Amino acid sequence: MSPGDLRVQYEELRRRWGPVAPVEILPGVAAWLLLDHQAALEVIWNEHLFSSDARRWNTVTDGRLAADAPLLAMLGWRPAVSRLDLQEHRRQRQAVTDVLDHIDPRRLRRVVQQQADRLIDHWAPRASADLVADYTRPLAWAVFAHLLGFSPESIPALEALVTAATDTADDARYAEAELLEAVRRLLNARVTTPRADLASWMAHATTLTDVEIAHNLAQILYFGAPGTINWVGNALRLLLSDRHVNASVATGRLTPSDVLDQTLMDDPPVPNIAGRWATQDIMFAGHAIHAGDLLIPCLVAANTDPAIHGSGAVHTRTRAHLAWGTGAHGCPAKDMARLIAEAAMDVALRRLAELRPAIPDSVVATRQSLWCSGPVALPVVFSPTDPEQRTEALHELPAALPVPERTRIAEAAPGEAPQRWGWWNSMTGW
Repeated sequence: MSPGDLRVQYEELRRRWGPVAPVEILPGVAAWLLLDHQAALEVIWNEHLFSSDARRWNTVTDGRLAADAPLLAMLGWRPAVSRLDLQEHRRQRQAVTDVLDHIDPRRLRRVVQQQADRLIDHWAPRASADLVADYTRPLAWAVFAHLLGFSPESIPALEALVTAATDTADDARYAEAELLEAVRRLLNARVTTPRADLASWMAHATTLTDVEIAHNLAQILYFGAPGTINWVGNALRLLLSDRHVNASVATGRLTPSDVLDQTLMDDPPVPNIAGRWATQDIMFAGHAIHAGDLLIPCLVAANTDPAIHGSGAVHTRTRAHLAWGTGAHGCPAKDMARLIAEAAMDVALRRLAELRPAIPDSVVATRQSLWCSGPVALPVVFSPTDPEQRTEALHELPAALPVPERTRIAEAAPGEAPQRWGWWNSMTGW
């Protein structure tokens, strides 16, 4: 399904229901879909009326959705910044933001560029590639695994677990638990021997509990790697399919960053915000919303709301979208994500001369779920080139941040409480 098809569907929902539409996200699981830009803003901004704490969800508290339902891998409660409100949210957000601030943007760009060049070197001579399987997916996973501290060998397992959780597969809750276990093992190693990665900084430079750290690192994996894959994939698809955009980039009227922004507006990689819950019975946009009802701000619909987007295919630089969220829950890693995406686009356009699609855009399959939207595959052809000659070592990527000072000990001292992993909390938080 193309972004244009979705826009038509959302316009039909707007005409029937107005800015807020009643929907079923699964059989028997009701929600309110926010289609209007202003309605989405009101829900995202108002933490007192619309909570991020999924323990309020009446579908679960009333017993209409089992506690181990696959949908809860993404919509269930967890002790992470995305699922907290007010002071608890601010406490965790400050800790996460402080850690992210230690990333050196120049070093991170070099990480992305080096890995992107290595990938392209493998298939540049054959003059064809799948820009998802051969480029955006391995690039994003290599960069995020490196940032967090996972080894390259762990990437296939991490990717499988994250995909199962974000696609709400039958084993989504098992995948969630396995991913948290993988993060636990990583953190245990970094408590003993810190390295130049986010896991080490979270362990040694914050006062978050071990469980909080693990869930926040898992959230980076859930949204960071898939979001980057889909964002860059959608931007490359737009560049390949839209002659106006392609010509504007070729003549310098648009930059790759402009294309990325246009994609966030028209075809965001995360199509919906993963839930807000009404804290009380209210009338909202003409509908009776009950306490505990789930509301989903639909970014695709809000971003294409005619009130802000206008009509027609206008490709101009704009950031009046909600792809990063907004307010207290705006994405704390948006600068890092933008840098990664821009570097990926820059290398692809620098290395792949006469880049053009190998199949019509109408047959490009799109991965569609509540939380992910991007091309499944993006076959292209281009002018063949030889691999570039490099002087840097090829066996490892450079560090994007320094090694933190060691502050935690591996085992609790006598009389002190041990580190609280408590993985059962992640599965029984209701």
